[in-house]
Amino acid sequence: MKTHPPIPFWVRVPASTANLGPGFDTLALALNLYNYVAVTPGNPESPDPFVAETVNAYHKSRNLPSKNYRLVVHGQVPRSRGLGSSATIRLGILAALDKLNGRKLDLPWLIETATTLEGHPDNITAAALGGFIVCGGRKPACTKVSSRLKFVAAIPQVETSTKTARSLLPAQVPFQDAVTNLRNASRISSAFFSKKYDEAAGAFHDRLHQPYRSSLVAGLDSAIAQAEKAGALGAFLSGAGPTLMAITTKSEKTIGQAMVQALRQAGHHSVDLKILSADNSGLRIVKSLP
Repeated sequence: MKTHPPIPFWVRVPASTANLGPGFDTLALALNLYNYVAVTPGNPESPDPFVAETVNAYHKSRNLPSKNYRLVVHGQVPRSRGLGSSATIRLGILAALDKLNGRKLDLPWLIETATTLEGHPDNITAAALGGFIVCGGRKPACTKVSSRLKFVAAIPQVETSTKTARSLLPAQVPFQDAVTNLRNASRISSAFFSKKYDEAAGAFHDRLHQPYRSSLVAGLDSAIAQAEKAGALGAFLSGAGPTLMAITTKSEKTIGQAMVQALRQAGHHSVDLKILSADNSGLRIVKSLP
């Protein structure tokens, strides 16, 4: 039997939900759903281009000679469901390698390096910092999220590709659609930073990406409408989907059931439902698994 060296520490990285409707590639927040990532020296059990790309980027960025590592992941963040799974793995690998090489946790460097690999900053930034974030400028804006706010995730058992979802987007959008999104994203940001969440009600509607991606998730519009009818402040496609996320301060179980029913009526026979809270801690180094 092959033996492996003991794992001295784990990197805990939260899931995230990005865009929040109108804030495409700009708004995101971390959720209390986690992946635990460990890296130890040694040959990988099977080649993985995603892991190799991240490890090679680390060596290049830190100007270190190449080495082989074994990756171990434990956690709850489903893959290819629009909950930032790839961001958790990238951040976990980079943070673990830095610690193995005697460096202190460097969140700005982690965000910059992982964002270059991912191609967009939203999930990466939220998972690294925790809370609600607005990307852009020299430094992301970030604020903690109250525990009274709940996030209802309806997760169809189908996978979507970020690459495919982005390929559906048009090169240009109507002027009024852009203005509407600016208004809505601004309202959401104001509500989160002021902690007056009810002021974001009705602002989670999007005209830049969700209409073009609706073909990827049957029942998308119906599930959003039913969530809002059941009392949600708003609902939206989480990242590239297929997860639908509703935000609420009340009736989260009723909202979840309404979303699941709408998705099942649209042909999704298996839909997982998770009622989550925000994670305000972001990436953390921990000694053991929970």
